[in-house]
Amino acid sequence: MDAASMLEVYRRDRRRLLGFLLSAAGGGGRALDLSRVDLDAVSADYALECVATGTQFSASEATRRYFDERRYPIMIGSPSGNSYFLLSRPQPFDSPPKEAAPSIGPQAPAQESSSSSAAQPRDFFRDAINTSGIGYGMRDDNLTDISSQQAKKVDILSLDLPRLNTELSDDDIRETAYEVLLASLFVSGKVHFSEEKREKKHKFLKGRRTKTEGSNPLPQVENGYAHILDLIRVQMEISESMDALTKRALRHINLRMVKGQIDVPRISLQLLSFVGKLDFPTERLRVQWQKRQANVLEELLLFSGSLEYDMSETLRIVLSKLKQTEDWTVSVPEGRVEVLTIIERYNAKLCALTKKFDLKDETYHWTQNCHFNFRLYEKLLCSVFDILEDGQLVEEADEILEAVRLTWPILGITEKLHNMFYAWALFQKFTQTGEIHLLKHASLQIQKLLLHHDIEEIELYTNSFICSVDACGSDRAVRLVDSALLKIKIWCRRQLENYHAHFSKRNYSIFEATLNLALLLVKTLTEDGCEEVTLIESPVECTPESKLVHLLVVRSIHAAYTQALISSDGRSETEFKHPLTILANELKLVADKECTEFSPILYKYYPEAQRVALIFLHMLYGKQLELFLERMDHLEISKEILAASNNFELFIAQKLYSMYGEAGSSFSNYLKPYMIGRFSSPLILQWLHGQHENVLEWTKRAIGIEDWAPLSVHEKQATSMVEVFRIVEESVDQFFNASLPLDIVHLRSLLIGITSSLQVYLLHMENQQVSGSTLRPKAPVLTRYTESMNPFAKRKLIEPTVPEEKVATKLNALTVPKLCVKLNTLQFIRDQLDALEEGIKQSWISVLSAARLLDYLSCMASGRAVSENLSSSDESVDELFTIFDDVRMTAVNITDTILNFIGTRAVFWDMRDSLLFSLYRESVEGACMHIFIPTIDQVLDQVCDLIVDVLRDQVVLRIFQACMEGLIWVLLDGGPSRAFLETDVVLMQQDLAMLKDLFIAEGQGLPLDIVEREAKQAQQILDLYMLKADTIIEMLINASDQMPHHHEVTSARRRHVHDAHTLLRVLCHKKDKIASTFLRIQYHLPRSSDYDDVPAKDVSSKVPMFSDMLKRGTSFNWSETGQQSFRIMKKKLQEATWQ
Repeated sequence: MDAASMLEVYRRDRRRLLGFLLSAAGGGGRALDLSRVDLDAVSADYALECVATGTQFSASEATRRYFDERRYPIMIGSPSGNSYFLLSRPQPFDSPPKEAAPSIGPQAPAQESSSSSAAQPRDFFRDAINTSGIGYGMRDDNLTDISSQQAKKVDILSLDLPRLNTELSDDDIRETAYEVLLASLFVSGKVHFSEEKREKKHKFLKGRRTKTEGSNPLPQVENGYAHILDLIRVQMEISESMDALTKRALRHINLRMVKGQIDVPRISLQLLSFVGKLDFPTERLRVQWQKRQANVLEELLLFSGSLEYDMSETLRIVLSKLKQTEDWTVSVPEGRVEVLTIIERYNAKLCALTKKFDLKDETYHWTQNCHFNFRLYEKLLCSVFDILEDGQLVEEADEILEAVRLTWPILGITEKLHNMFYAWALFQKFTQTGEIHLLKHASLQIQKLLLHHDIEEIELYTNSFICSVDACGSDRAVRLVDSALLKIKIWCRRQLENYHAHFSKRNYSIFEATLNLALLLVKTLTEDGCEEVTLIESPVECTPESKLVHLLVVRSIHAAYTQALISSDGRSETEFKHPLTILANELKLVADKECTEFSPILYKYYPEAQRVALIFLHMLYGKQLELFLERMDHLEISKEILAASNNFELFIAQKLYSMYGEAGSSFSNYLKPYMIGRFSSPLILQWLHGQHENVLEWTKRAIGIEDWAPLSVHEKQATSMVEVFRIVEESVDQFFNASLPLDIVHLRSLLIGITSSLQVYLLHMENQQVSGSTLRPKAPVLTRYTESMNPFAKRKLIEPTVPEEKVATKLNALTVPKLCVKLNTLQFIRDQLDALEEGIKQSWISVLSAARLLDYLSCMASGRAVSENLSSSDESVDELFTIFDDVRMTAVNITDTILNFIGTRAVFWDMRDSLLFSLYRESVEGACMHIFIPTIDQVLDQVCDLIVDVLRDQVVLRIFQACMEGLIWVLLDGGPSRAFLETDVVLMQQDLAMLKDLFIAEGQGLPLDIVEREAKQAQQILDLYMLKADTIIEMLINASDQMPHHHEVTSARRRHVHDAHTLLRVLCHKKDKIASTFLRIQYHLPRSSDYDDVPAKDVSSKVPMFSDMLKRGTSFNWSETGQQSFRIMKKKLQEATWQ
C-alpha cells in the first residue's frame, strides 16, 4: 500500500477510535455530542488524558493541543532509517543527531490511491523499492514537507494526476464514486425502485443495522442488478442507511439531465436538493456528508480555469454558505433553493462552453476536471477486489465491470482509458499483495491496451491528458496512458534489475510474469536520453527484448555482487576469514542461484543470459582478486583465498561448459583467467615438504613405542600402522581438498613422501627379525644303538644350542602372538596401500577434470581450440604409482620372512622341551604324539584367533611344515635316546596320521592334498624304518656311489629320503644289531649308551665330536667310486650340523 493510501487509512481509523473513546468516556459522565467536532484536529494525547482522568472534554483545548504538537518533529521511526531529535538545545553529553530535523513547511499534496481497504497486506512493492535504495514515507503529509526525492518515490505508486484543491479525503472520493455509479444506473434506466419492499440485509453486515436504519423502509432494486449493486456497496464500504438515502435522492436524477447529459455537479446538486436533516441517523454524519458535497462542488466549479473573476467570487460566497452546515439547516427552504439554483446556473454556463473534441456525451468536466473523474473511476474499479480476502478478485468481477461501464459518459472514460485504469488497479493491488494472478490479469489488460485503436477523435481526446514524470533525472511531459505504462515499466525494471534480491525459487512464477510484462512494455515510451551503459555490452544485432534481458542480467548480477561485497566485509571480522574468501563463496551461491532459478527462464528470451551472468561474475571477482595478488604475502591467508578463488573459477567454467560446450561467443573476450596455479604451485610444494617431515616424524615415533598388540578383536593390526595411515590419509585429503590447481610434480612429491614413511616403517620391522636357523637345535653326535650294560656308568652330556644374547633379546619381541600381529600389519599395509592408490587415482581424475575446465576457460578467453593433451598424462601418472610397488615388494618379502620364522618359532623354540626333546624319548609307546597334540592345538587356536583370515592358512601351513620338520628331526637327529624297532613304526605312522587330521580339521583347516604333500617326506622316512637293516645298508652304499664329488651342505628341507645322509641316520636310530655292527665297523660310531642328550641349562664342559671315527678304514668292499663318495660323505659328517 502506498503512502497516500496508508495515510487515509490511518486518518479514518484515528477518527473512529477517537470517536469511540470520547463517546464512551470523554464527557465526564455526561453524553458528549461529537457531530460538530473535527476529530482530525483533536489531540490524541489530550483525549486519552480526559478518558483516564474523567475530565470533561473541551473541543477548543483539544484543537489547541493538536496544533501545539505540530510545531515539533514527529518522534517516530521512519522507513528511510532517519532519526530526529527534539528542537530543544542538546546537552554536551547527549548523543549527536544523525541528521538535522526537517523544517516545518506548508502542507504537501496528498497522493491518492485506488485502494480503500482498511487492512494492511504485505507490501510486495515496498520490499522492492527499499532494496533498490528508495525510501518509503509514512508521515502525515499535513505536518511536514515531503522531500523531492521522497515525492519521486511516491510518484511511482500514483498516476501523477493533478492534486486536489479541496480537503476531499480518500473516503470522500470513495463515497462520491458510489453516488456517481447509482446515478448512472438511474440515468441508464437499468434499475428502478419500489418502496413497498424491504431490502435484504447482506449476511455479513446484518449486525451493523442501527435503530434509525431499522425504522425507515428501504427501496428495493427490482431487476437483475440488485445482487451486483449490493455487492458493490459492500465492497466500497457504504452503509445501508447511506445507500438508501442516496437511492431515494437520486430516483429522479434524470430530471436534471441537460440534452441527455449528466455530470458530477448535477449529481451533488440533486442530492443536496432531496436530502434533509432528518434523513441522517446522526448530526455528525449529516455535517460530514454536506461538507463533502460542498467540497465536490468547489473542486469541480470554483477552481475551473474557465470562470471569470466575478463568477468565481460569487460562487465562492455561495459555496461558503453551503459549507456553513449549521446555518444551512436553520435557513428557510427558499434560501437553500436559491443557493443551489445559483450553483446550478454556474455549472450550466460551464457545460455550455464549446466542447474540445466534439465527442458524443462529452461534457465540460471531461477535460477540465479529469483529475477528479479519474480518481472516482479508480475507486469504482477497486470494488472488484474482495475486501474480506486481500489480493483476490470477487467472482462477480466481470458483472461489476459491466456496471461500472455505465459511468463512462459521466466521467469521460473511453475503452483505452478503461483498459489503462483497470490494468493500473490490478497492478497496484499486485504490488501490495504479491498475488501472481493479479499480475497476469494486469498483463492481459496491458495487451488489450496496446492492441486497441480508437477513432481519431477519441484517440485525440485520450492523448490529451498529460502528466509529468521523472525520466533520467528530469521531468518529462507524457500522455496519461503512457505515464501509467512507464511507471509499470519502471517498477518492473527496478524489480528485475535486482532479481536476485527480490525473487527466489518460491516465487519464480512472479519473476517470469514480471519479466513478461517488462518485455511487453520494452518498446513503449523509451526513455530517450538515458544511455544504458554496462560493463558488458550487448551485441549490436540483438532485438530490443534481448537487449533488455541482457541489461537486467548485468545490473542484477552487479547488484548481487555489490551486496555480497558488503556482506563479506562485515562477516570477515566475525568469521575470522579474509573478505575475498567469503566473497568467492557468496558469489558461487549467486552463480548457482542464477543457473538453477533464473537462467532457465531468461534463456527463453535471451540464450546468452547465463553466459553473460557467469562471465560478468567472473570478471567482477577477478578485479578484486587481482588487487590482492599484487601484494600477496601471508601464506595461510593466501592459500585460503587462492583455494576459494579456484573453486569459484572452476564452478564458473563447469557451468559454462555444461550449458554452452565449446561454442565460442563474443562475450568470451571479457574472460580473463585468474591463473591461480602460477601463485599456488610453490605454496603447495612448500606445504608438501613440511607434511613429509611431519609424517616421517610421526611414523618413527609410532613404531618406536609399538608393542605389537592387536588394535581390537576385529581390528587385528598394530595400532602404529593405523596411526601412520591415518596421518597419511589426512595429508592426502588435505592435498586434494586444498582446492588448488595441481600438476604432476605435486603428485610425485606426495607419493614420494608416502613411500618414504612406509619404507621406514617396514625397515624397522625387518630389522627386528632373526634367522630361523638360530632356533633349531644343534644336531647331536651320531651314535649306534647298543643296550646299556652298566646303568651306573658315567655318560657324556650333549651340549644344547644356546642363542647369542642379542638374538635372545630379539626373540622376546618375536613371540607367536606378536608375529601374528606383524603379519596382520603387513597385510593391512598392502590392503591400505591398494585402497590409498585407488583413492588417489580417483581424486586425480577430479584434478584432471578441473585442469580441463581451467584449460577450457583459457581457450575460450584466447579464442583457440580446446586442447586434448591432458588425456596423454594418464600413462605418466600410472608410471608414478609404480613407486608403491617397491613398498608392496618389501612388505611381501618381510611377510615371507615372518611366515618362515613363525612355524620354526612355535615348534623349535616354544615347543622345544614339550615336543622336540620329549617325543619318542626312551620309548615310542611311552612318549607318543597324542600326548603333545593339545600343545599343538593350543598354538593353532591362538594363531587362528589373532591372524586375519587371508593369512590364516599360510600361517597354519608353516606351523604344519615346522611340525613335519620337527618330526623328521626326531626321527633322524633325535640323539642317542631315540631308537626304533619295526613295531614302533606302526605307532609312529598312527601319530603322523593323527597330526595330519589335526591340521585338516575335518575340512575346516588345510586342504588334504597340501597336508599329504607336506607329510610325504616324514611318511617316506617311516617307511625306511620298516625295511630290514641289510636293505638300508645296500641303499646307503648305492647312494654313496651317486653322491657328488664337491662339497655340498644339505639342509633339512633340501634333504632327500634316499640320500646317504638320511639312510645313515636311519641306521643310527634303528634298534638292529646288523645296523649297529655296520656303523661300528664302517663309521666307528660310538655307542648310544655312552651319551646322555637330556637338555641341561648349565653345561660347563664341551662334548667332543667323534671326528676320529671318520678317519678309520672300512672292511666292506667298496668300488672305487663308492670309496671316493664315502670319503666325501665322511668329510660332510665331520662338519655337519643340522641347519
